[in-house]
Amino acid sequence: MGSWRNRPKNITHIPEGVEWIVGIDESGSASLKYVEKYVRGEISPDKLDQNNVHFNVTACILSKEKFYDIENAVMNLKYTFWERGYFSYKGEMKRVCFHSTEIRRRREAFKFNNQSDYEKFINSLDDVLKKIEIKLFSCHIDKVELVKRYKIPHDPYELSLTFLLERIAMSSDGRNTILILESRGKKEDRALLKKIVELLDMGTKYHKKKDFSFIKGVYFNSKWDVESRNLKSYWILELADLYCFPIFKYGRSGVKDRAFHSLKNRIDSYPNYKGKGIKKFP
Repeated sequence: MGSWRNRPKNITHIPEGVEWIVGIDESGSASLKYVEKYVRGEISPDKLDQNNVHFNVTACILSKEKFYDIENAVMNLKYTFWERGYFSYKGEMKRVCFHSTEIRRRREAFKFNNQSDYEKFINSLDDVLKKIEIKLFSCHIDKVELVKRYKIPHDPYELSLTFLLERIAMSSDGRNTILILESRGKKEDRALLKKIVELLDMGTKYHKKKDFSFIKGVYFNSKWDVESRNLKSYWILELADLYCFPIFKYGRSGVKDRAFHSLKNRIDSYPNYKGKGIKKFP
């Protein structure tokens, strides 16, 4: 399991001894270029794109003992609405992949023939998200305030992961844990892995190195499993995506929509999750 520290690797099975699996996904862009232009006055307030101001990273944590129960719940949902859980994406047959953007915009696999079928799927999805045993930690960053506050602001993704790993460390009780992030490209994955390894080896302002010793692997997976010719998908990343956007929307606008109410009792320290299960910065 040590080789994961040297370069980004994917993972196809859960190693022996692992007790917690953490899927991590983000909503919004981590780039600061847009908000830096705004802070310099190059973009007027009335034209400010709020979707480019806010950034969220959410960690979706499940125990190994519940892993297959949750997998069955997710897969049964796919089998119910798609034959064998497959869909033709631009002519290529793949496992249906739950992606919040495509679901909201009713694209690809989620372009149902009628409103009734779409509502049946949404209701079934809500039911699954409400019932599965999972814990959520989330970090939401207002990038405008971040740029205004610091001459050299931290990278939002790295800053979010620091907050999340600190919170997970406080809840882990030493359980052997692996992290699975969605691959964003070789260069990006390599840079992020380097930062994570540095954090694990050096600790943070509030946590020493030993506090992160429970993390036994950091992996980067794509949406689909290439070795299966895309006939499998990494459903834990799909769940992280589905849970992430409603929290992003809540952090951006303060609106608790239907999806947020489906997940709220999964947020760590619910109902007192502010500053704990959900960390807003600044």
